[in-house]
Amino acid sequence: MREVVERVLGAESEAKTRIDNARKQASSIRSKADEAATAVVVAAREQAVAGARARLDRARSEAEALLEATRTQDAAASEATAASAAGATEALVAGIVTMISGRPS
Repeated sequence: MREVVERVLGAESEAKTRIDNARKQASSIRSKADEAATAVVVAAREQAVAGARARLDRARSEAEALLEATRTQDAAASEATAASAAGATEALVAGIVTMISGRPS
C-alpha cells in the first residue's frame, strides 16, 4: 500500500512539474507573440504615417502648382484688362478731342 501511495504522490509531483513547465512555456510563447504583435503594429503605424505624409506632400505640391498657375492666369488677365482699358481710354480721349475741336482726327 505504501508503494502505491508513493507512486501516486510521485506521479502527482511529476504532473505538477509538467504543468508548471507547460505554464512557463505557454507564458514564454505568449510573451513572444505579444512582442511580435507589438512590432507588427508599430511597423504598420510607421508605414501609415509615412504614407499619409507622402500624400500630404503631394497634395501640397499640387496645391502650390495650382496656386501658381492661378496667379499667372490672374496676372495675364489683369494685363489684358489694363491694355484694353488703356485702348478704350485713348479712343475715348480721341473721341472727346474730335467732339471739342469739331474736326475728325
